[in-house]
Amino acid sequence: MSKPSEDGKNDQLWNQVLDQAARNVPAGHLDTWFQPLRLIALQDNVLQVTVPNETFREAVLQHCSAILCEAAASVIGSAVTLRLTVADPKEQSPGIPAGSAPFPVVRAADLETATQQPLWLIERLWTCQAVGVIGGNPKCGKTTLALEMAVSVASATPCLGTFPVHSPGPAMLYAAEDSSTALRARLETLAHLRGLDFERLDVRVITADSLRLDRPDDQHRLQATLSMHRPALLVLDPLIRLHNLDENQSAPMAALLGYLRNLQRTSGTAIVLVHHAKKNVSPGAGAGYTLRGSSDVYAWLDSLLYLRKHQGQLTMSAEHRSAPPLRPITLELAQSTNPGTYLRIASIDTTSSISDTLADRILNLLGESAEPLTAETLRSRLQVRNQRIVEVLRQLSSEGKVRRLVQGYILVKSGR
Repeated sequence: MSKPSEDGKNDQLWNQVLDQAARNVPAGHLDTWFQPLRLIALQDNVLQVTVPNETFREAVLQHCSAILCEAAASVIGSAVTLRLTVADPKEQSPGIPAGSAPFPVVRAADLETATQQPLWLIERLWTCQAVGVIGGNPKCGKTTLALEMAVSVASATPCLGTFPVHSPGPAMLYAAEDSSTALRARLETLAHLRGLDFERLDVRVITADSLRLDRPDDQHRLQATLSMHRPALLVLDPLIRLHNLDENQSAPMAALLGYLRNLQRTSGTAIVLVHHAKKNVSPGAGAGYTLRGSSDVYAWLDSLLYLRKHQGQLTMSAEHRSAPPLRPITLELAQSTNPGTYLRIASIDTTSSISDTLADRILNLLGESAEPLTAETLRSRLQVRNQRIVEVLRQLSSEGKVRRLVQGYILVKSGR
C-alpha cells in the first residue's frame, strides 16, 4: 500500500485547519479570505501559506492571521507562526492577471436584514440612506424643501411639522446658488420656527467655491468629507451647477450617478439632489419623466419629491423604490416673524398612498377611448411606472369605477 504524498498530507492538514477556523468566522468570510490561501508546508511549527497577491497578503495579516494560527495550533497541538508569501503568477488560474484580488463575497444569509435599519429617514418622504431628487420647475420651493429636510434630520424634528424623522443625524449642504449669508438666514428661520438653538443645530455647510461631481479630484474630496463628518443626509443644490456634462447624454450621466450611488453605499449617507424639470412637458406626464436630462436620473433614484405649481397652487408628491407613494399634498409659502419664508402644509390626507391626479388621468383616458385600454397602454401614454398604474387600477376597480375585460380596462359609467 503506497504512502500518502506530501501534497496529500498538506491538503488534509489544511482542510482540518479551515474546518477549525470555520467555527470562528462567518461562512462568507471563510470563502472570501481563507479559501484562496494554499498551504505549502508546516515545518518547525511555521505555517507556510501562499496568497494570490500583495494586497490580499496585507489584508490576511491584518484581519485573519490570529484566527489561522489559533486554528492550526488547535489541529497540531502546539503554537505556530504564520509565514505568508505571494504565489508565483504562473500558478494563477489561466486568464487571471497577476495581482488581481477577488471581490468580497458573503452568503445570502449573511447579508444585512431589513430589520437592522429603519425603512424611513423621513417618514413617507425619504427612505433610509436613499439617493434621490427633489424636482420641479423653477421657483417652486425646491431649495426651501431641501433645507427643511436638512434641519429636520439634524434636529430630529418632524419635517413640515408632520413627517417624523426616524434616523436623525448631522446634515450637510452644498448650495451652489445661495450666498453664505442668505443660506444662514434661511436656516436660522427654520431653526427659529422649531424653537431650536441655532448655534447647536448640527447642519454643516461645504464652503468650497466650486464642486464638480464629474471631476475625479472633487469626487475624492467629497468622499473624504463624508468619511470625516459622517452626515445622515447630504444635500447638493442644484445638480445643474455641479457638473459640466451634457445631461441628455446617457453614458456620462450614468457614470456620475454611479459615483453618487457608490458614495451613498460606502458612506451610509442619504443623498438629495435638487434638480429642475424639463421645459414644455406634457401635462399628463409622470413626475419622474419630467426631470431634466437623461431618463437615467429617474431610473437611478430611490426617493423622489416633486413640486408642482398649477394655477397658483403648490403641491408636493413622493415616489419611492421600496415604499408606497404619497398622494399630492398642498403646500404654501409662509412668512416667518424671524423674518424669512418657509413651506408649510395647507392641506393633507395621508390616509391614501394613491395619487388622485393619476387616478383622474386614467379615468379621463378611459372615458375618451372607444376601446378598452390595457395597463401597458395606459402606462405608455401617461409615462409613469408600471407599478403605480397597477396600484391605481386595482383601487379604481375595487371602487367600481373601472372594469377589467380580456381586452383591457373600461370606464364604468355612472348609473350602470
